[in-house]
Amino acid sequence: MEIFHLSRKVPKNNLNYEIWRQILRSCFSVPANIVEGYYSHKGKNYTSHLEISRGSAGETNYWLLVLKEIEDITEEKRISLSLKYEEVIKMLSRIINVVNSRH
Repeated sequence: MEIFHLSRKVPKNNLNYEIWRQILRSCFSVPANIVEGYYSHKGKNYTSHLEISRGSAGETNYWLLVLKEIEDITEEKRISLSLKYEEVIKMLSRIINVVNSRH
């Protein structure tokens, strides 16, 4: 949600609009795939959704770097958000390992 609120504060133009669209898509994909996988799949299919979530978290980290490079966010904000996404990636990796060890 922090990225969503940040996106509302940054002026959009033809050059940065698509980048903001992409980061919003990837950051909301993380929890959406966790929830979808939990409620609709078992075993390997659930793991697949967790892996998609992990990939989306990594993609979000990439877009944070781009936003910093085009000066839409500060380096401090990029680091702060990136550290949070790195923690999400670690948590997802641990959950994936647990689910895989049960099957």
